[in-house]
Amino acid sequence: MVTSPIPVNEPQRLARLRGLGVLDTLPEKAFEDISALAQMICGTPMALISLIDEDRQWFKSRIGIEVHETSREVALCSHAILDQDHVMVVEDLLQDPRFSSNPLVTGAPDARFYAGAPIVTHDGLALGTVCVLDTRARKLDAGQIDALQRLASLVINLLEHESVRFEEATRSQEAWHLQHQELTAMAIAGLDLQVYIDPNYLIQHVNDTYLAYWGGTRRDIIGRHIAERVGEDAFRTIIQPQLDRALAGEAVSYTRKTDFPVRGTRHVEVALLPVRNTRGDITGAVMRAQDVQETRAREAQLQQTVALLEQRTLEQERFIHIISHDLREPINTVNNFTSLLVTDHQEELSPSAQRYLSFVQSGGQRMSYLLDDLLHFVRLDSRSVQLRPVEIGHLVQQIQTDLAPLLSRTDGRVECGTQPMVMADESLLRIVLKNLVSNGLKFSRRGVPPMVRITVEETGGEHQIHVTDNGIGIATEHQQDIFDMFKRLHTRKHYEGSGLGLSVCRRIAQLHGGSISVQSALDNGSRFTLHLPARPAAPHLD
Repeated sequence: MVTSPIPVNEPQRLARLRGLGVLDTLPEKAFEDISALAQMICGTPMALISLIDEDRQWFKSRIGIEVHETSREVALCSHAILDQDHVMVVEDLLQDPRFSSNPLVTGAPDARFYAGAPIVTHDGLALGTVCVLDTRARKLDAGQIDALQRLASLVINLLEHESVRFEEATRSQEAWHLQHQELTAMAIAGLDLQVYIDPNYLIQHVNDTYLAYWGGTRRDIIGRHIAERVGEDAFRTIIQPQLDRALAGEAVSYTRKTDFPVRGTRHVEVALLPVRNTRGDITGAVMRAQDVQETRAREAQLQQTVALLEQRTLEQERFIHIISHDLREPINTVNNFTSLLVTDHQEELSPSAQRYLSFVQSGGQRMSYLLDDLLHFVRLDSRSVQLRPVEIGHLVQQIQTDLAPLLSRTDGRVECGTQPMVMADESLLRIVLKNLVSNGLKFSRRGVPPMVRITVEETGGEHQIHVTDNGIGIATEHQQDIFDMFKRLHTRKHYEGSGLGLSVCRRIAQLHGGSISVQSALDNGSRFTLHLPARPAAPHLD
């Protein structure tokens, strides 16, 4: 078997064939009649209108053959289209080396004779053939060959005419889709209840969601009056006035509570959209109802949550007031009078009394420190963060002044030098750095003067403020716990502190849209890093 070569104009030929829109269409009487004429004129048992696609031969019409298509490799017509000006006649296929081993010859339909007239477009593209086949070798006279050519010409006229009709139908269909987009959306959407109602208030279409809420089948609903579904009273007082507005050309929306047979009482948001035909006349309205019951429930829950938050805010403000005034006053009294006792009467007291007095004095001071740290922490949530460029070196000088007694007592020092500016709330950043520097000075190794170094680097779109000390360090297993409130790794006998300082630092970092981390090893010091956005997002700006 010899496979036919590909025509030189194959891309154009295939584009024209597919542009006609005829492939894989249903049988049509006009083409069936042409095949019947070819069969009758040539006196053959088989007659076809064959179109040659990229890799197949498809039959628009067929007589005497069961299959709808064959592969292009075995198609006799693929040879016939190579010479578009002549009818290809093969009187005995078994004697032609091109076809003697072709499956259509050696097997069903046992073809022995073939004649095919090319179907050629007006610009010279051969798309297929009108062909006849016989199970015995034979000949055609000149009149029969001429008839096949005329029938092939008739086929191309029909195809091109149908193509024009197809294009017009396509344009009409696209216009219809644009004019009826509400109905199309209703047909494909599945979340909202949707129903199409005509001007007589009769239901003409519903979607599956509508059925899921109202129950019943489309047969029970289509063609019925809308009042039969919602009730006469609800229709007259609620739905009809709104529906009449939509049928008058107005887009309408409203909210109502509906008792659905399947889903129970639900709040729904209803939208009514007028539907127009190609002339612009209103043919009905689409009613779309969205179930907002869960949204209403969440809104109610949110309102309760807001009310609870407001109540807790008031309680927090009252708590802050208690700390600021009611607790601080007696603590200040204790601290003031213990200081007077130490100053004026310490020598008069016995050694035991002096020892007890020192306990009272240190306890009062610890309570005062704890109140300061606690106030810092609880006031942070109500604090408005004001971001401005901050010069770290200047801020560290202020902190050194604040911590002068601690620096003197520990023989410590703080190094900073010139550092890049950072975007932060200066007063809050001062609290963080003061906490971290004082920790670096307090948690020092015995016999090693404490040293704290502060550096700033910009990387990955953030500023990293490093506070590095040479102190006792933190074991790896405790590094995630140190930022928890009141978390202490050492007793007050060895190191002072309230256990709130690092919690305050973490909260301040979060208010800036950043974070704080630590790297440390026992007896090798610690490095705390404050991560701040180099260009903070708008919500953090005051």
